[in-house]
Amino acid sequence: MLVKDTPMNIKDTTINDSNYSKLLHNEEYYRHIFKKTEKIVSVVFYILNNTETDKRSETHIGNIAGKAHFAHENALRSLEVKLANSKEVLEQFAQAMVALDSTLRISSASGVIAQDILYAVTAEIDTVLRSLSPYIANDVSMASMLSMQTTSSPASTSTMTKSPATTPQTTRHEPGRAVAKPSSSPDRRTRIHTILEAKGEATIKDISEIVTDCSEKTVQRELNAMIEQNVVKRHGERRWSKYSVV
Repeated sequence: MLVKDTPMNIKDTTINDSNYSKLLHNEEYYRHIFKKTEKIVSVVFYILNNTETDKRSETHIGNIAGKAHFAHENALRSLEVKLANSKEVLEQFAQAMVALDSTLRISSASGVIAQDILYAVTAEIDTVLRSLSPYIANDVSMASMLSMQTTSSPASTSTMTKSPATTPQTTRHEPGRAVAKPSSSPDRRTRIHTILEAKGEATIKDISEIVTDCSEKTVQRELNAMIEQNVVKRHGERRWSKYSVV
């Protein structure tokens, strides 16, 4: 009986060790999430320093700089938390990255940031967000697998030159294995919420011009869900409808 119990006790200790160690000491998290975020923020400030400033672009540049600083602060803060207590901090980190993504898209739609630069940076932000999801769910094994896929996949090295809107995401169907789901609606809703906060009011078309990884019908479904949750309100009817944050 003692012999049978020993492996289980060792396993429990291993799980507890990983759950109660700071994310700073998690090599996969540090390399594939924190360091990548640092690089993204560095690239963003390099872009801003080389963007011509005028009255039209000044506000956008200030907004992007603020969101980039905030994302970096949240990344630093996340290193000091333990996995078992990290959910709230990591969710705030993810929201900060989504806010940076949305601000960049709004600036691009206004002609301040070039489309090819936008695609390169937002593709890297998307990689960080996908890598963060398993940690928020407290699934370390899934996080390790995802970070390995991110570094070993040829697609991950080419995201800096491809648009996320035009690069197809193929899903392999293997017997006995679960099929990966598309990007989760909570992430998309956070982006929609950020856009509405930035714009004040927006139509489905306005949102779809920024959230380019889904159709207008999907955006409408997300907005309807957010209305039911009393997060968003609708003004007007049918195609003339506009939406704003409650």
